[in-house]
Amino acid sequence: MISQPNSAARPAQPVVVSRYDEVRALLADPALTVPAVPRPPFSLTVAWLRGAVGRFADGPVHAARRAASVGVLAGLDERALRAEAFRRATGHPSPELVPVEVLAVALGVRAEDGARAAQAVAALAPAYLPPATPPVQAAPPVQAAPPAQAISPVQTAPDDAAADAGLAELSRLLGDPEPERLAVLAGLLAQACAATADLVRNALAADAGPCPVEDLLAETLRHDPPVRALRRVAVRQAAGGVPAGTTVLLDVAAANRDPHVFDDPDRFRPGRSPRHLTFGAGPRPCPAERIALALAAGVVEAVRR
Repeated sequence: MISQPNSAARPAQPVVVSRYDEVRALLADPALTVPAVPRPPFSLTVAWLRGAVGRFADGPVHAARRAASVGVLAGLDERALRAEAFRRATGHPSPELVPVEVLAVALGVRAEDGARAAQAVAALAPAYLPPATPPVQAAPPVQAAPPAQAISPVQTAPDDAAADAGLAELSRLLGDPEPERLAVLAGLLAQACAATADLVRNALAADAGPCPVEDLLAETLRHDPPVRALRRVAVRQAAGGVPAGTTVLLDVAAANRDPHVFDDPDRFRPGRSPRHLTFGAGPRPCPAERIALALAAGVVEAVRR
């Protein structure tokens, strides 16, 4: 049974879930969905983009939008992406932004405009996620991973005006596609921006000896995940007795260090079985896992050689 906040005192408080088995069960529970966002008519604004992507949709709308994203990703060659990420990262002043450059070009931006597209996405990404409600009371957590020491250049206070300008520039660089396709492409780039940059940064900062880059990235995703928590809302009673209407914060960083699942969980040890929850689970896993890993691997290989 998941501990609940004192509803009489603070009815709107979210529940924080941090144990691995409970987080995994709730990720798979159809009773939990993403918090709703407004769906304004088309305009080149971050508010429109949030309402037009699959990430913040549910039911048939989510399924259709997710299928569109999966279709785009299926046409990408991860080996070619990894090789291009390696090439661009060699000597690059900001290698953590290379994955977005490479992905933008693969999605239709001209090769010479890859860096400009990455800057446009970097302006857009901080405002892409809806504002989070800070948790006030949590279920008893296991020890969570410490915050990353370095701060990504895209992790700034959200600025909707800058984000809107970034989206307009990105649309131009993509050839001003029709709105549904723009939502797919811009959503993929926005979601990849900070997460892949932090994966690269955390992997390069890790205290790891010689090891395959795949093992390094897998352990970085467990030990220092770029996405540390996920929010969900219960539309009816969910696993563990979570009441309908409750906002749930799934503490992925803590779940990835659950001592009941991972031996010596605070130790960075490449080569573990990749059981982390960083890419999600259940009906809403990250659709771009293989692409993100290919891009990150190319950059990390180039910088570490």
